[in-house]
Amino acid sequence: MAIVACYTNTPEGHAAVARAHQESSRLGEELVVVNIDGNGSGIGAETSGLDLTGPGEGAARVRVVPPSSSIHDAADLVLQTQQELNASLIVLGLRRRSRVGKLIMGSHAQRILIEADCPVLTLKAV
Repeated sequence: MAIVACYTNTPEGHAAVARAHQESSRLGEELVVVNIDGNGSGIGAETSGLDLTGPGEGAARVRVVPPSSSIHDAADLVLQTQQELNASLIVLGLRRRSRVGKLIMGSHAQRILIEADCPVLTLKAV
């Protein structure tokens, strides 16, 4: 099994990856970081500011799923990854959006919450 983290180069994205890393280390599951950042920035220790190597025996294996050229919707990419891996958890960072912002932009987070076949852990950046 695996834990899927939704990464964007935002405080919420960093928080999601950090928490997913904690959970994957605790459970001994693979960490799969899905890069859903619209501007195509990469994920890695140098861009996220996180040490994804993990300490000791419970260290998580980490794999990164880059933005897809065939799947243009971030929610679809996350949901497809979760289904392919039969992931046990999705970790997703949330930010506050206005009603108009939700209407115009849609909400990937809402689709993931509703359509995921596994539990979804949501958190805000602190």
